[in-house]
Amino acid sequence: MDEEKILLPRKFEGMSIFRPPLCHELTGREFTLIMDDGYDRKIAFPERGTILCAKAEEEPRTYACDVLKADRDTYFVNFEVPGLSPRTGITLILDLEQSLVTMATAHLGQDPKYPCMPAIEFLFGAIRREDGSAPTIRHGYTPDLVGRAIAWNYGTFDVVHVYSSERYYRVAFTPERIRRMVERMKAEGREMPKGDAPRGVYEDYAAYIKIKDGLYVVSLLETLLCRMRGHGNSLLFLMNLKEMHDVGRSFGTNDKGEGENYVFGAFGRDFDARDTLERKSTYHIR
Repeated sequence: MDEEKILLPRKFEGMSIFRPPLCHELTGREFTLIMDDGYDRKIAFPERGTILCAKAEEEPRTYACDVLKADRDTYFVNFEVPGLSPRTGITLILDLEQSLVTMATAHLGQDPKYPCMPAIEFLFGAIRREDGSAPTIRHGYTPDLVGRAIAWNYGTFDVVHVYSSERYYRVAFTPERIRRMVERMKAEGREMPKGDAPRGVYEDYAAYIKIKDGLYVVSLLETLLCRMRGHGNSLLFLMNLKEMHDVGRSFGTNDKGEGENYVFGAFGRDFDARDTLERKSTYHIR
């Protein structure tokens, strides 16, 4: 008799080819989060791939989670709350060096005309120390990255994220990426656009949070893409700019209309995007 086969649902993993191995160092540990909304949270990692999470006065619930590391003491914890409509995903940045935490809550349904429109909110807090104390400082928004551009390589493709202002980002492409796009269009029999490049550029919402020197959280939303094609994603990155790599997650809907919430990793290098920065935005008023 053939062995019984266990069929598991296919999980969409998008651009996760360069994702580092999942981290299990938090297994068996518990933390109390002192959040700035006035509610403490209890979290625990009872076993690999699971997190218990709830407000201090509530019964904890167990969720499947993925954990990645950005440096020795900073963890990227990602999970989704099942059964909610619209869908809701939570990411915790646990900074054990400073005993600080940033919570990102992403959800769809931001715009009633576009049910798959992504949105995200941030909440800051501290991690209670073993002696019962908690720091009063917090992670916070920063202009440190404004004007910088980084080409990120995800293994199967690369893209340039241009951090154009404190609230917005732009997208550019490396010469290698443009060459591949041109070759693909020729192979498909499509004509290349004629004339000068458009005077405007693609630009969308962003947020930049400093965790510590060289370590940043970057949030990018695809709201314009959602208006054009009916769906978009919330992209969240924890970037180590001392070592030029990141870990992150994509929450939203893929090209086939399937829900996605997966973690990834990439390697980066600085990129000269002065041409992109000099152009006028096609959408937002400066």
